[in-house]
Amino acid sequence: MKFALYIVFILSCASAFGQDWRDSLDMARDAYKNDEYSKAFEYYESAQKGAPDNVDLSDEMAQSAYKAREFKKAEDIYKQNGNNKQSATEKADNYHNIGNARLKQKDYKGAIESYKESLRLNPNDDQTRYNLSEAIRQLKNQQKNQDKGDGENGNGGDNQNDKNGDGENQSGGSGNESKEGQLKNKTAEAMLDKLMKEEAETKRKLTGSKGHNSTSKSGKDW
Repeated sequence: MKFALYIVFILSCASAFGQDWRDSLDMARDAYKNDEYSKAFEYYESAQKGAPDNVDLSDEMAQSAYKAREFKKAEDIYKQNGNNKQSATEKADNYHNIGNARLKQKDYKGAIESYKESLRLNPNDDQTRYNLSEAIRQLKNQQKNQDKGDGENGNGGDNQNDKNGDGENQSGGSGNESKEGQLKNKTAEAMLDKLMKEEAETKRKLTGSKGHNSTSKSGKDW
């Protein structure tokens, strides 16, 4: 009889523990919908700690951190979660999001590398292509202002488009805070081609490879 009661007690505890992380997850999603992103992140952290091993809330956690303007935290979570992505599209989206987090931190070189990795996996993604052109533009502005001694200038990449990989269709997760004056895809692509050709030409000059057979058809390196 005592053994049976012990089993019932254990099962009750397990059930209560399992419910706790689900309650935290519900509160996290409610907080996110109410634009309470810092609170949502805390609830997601609590839910993840209590969730089974096969439940991964990393994308939702990172998106909450990003919306709470905790960009370094969002970047770290996306990077840690990269190995869990299976398809090329999922990996491309993850690199895209790392790029966005870096762009917000004004790490333009890091953002450019992330967007390039994303485009290597998904070359036809216009959002990533546009964000890459924006990161290159911001880097050029930064370097120009540093040359003038005026310090950094730029809006920190507020026009980038996020990819929300959490599967929850969250209305606040698009990251399209401002689309005014956004370049059309064709214009962005032409701008990107020009900038990448300039970048490739600069690299060739620096390495002294102008006389070698190392020309690129498009100027792109992905």
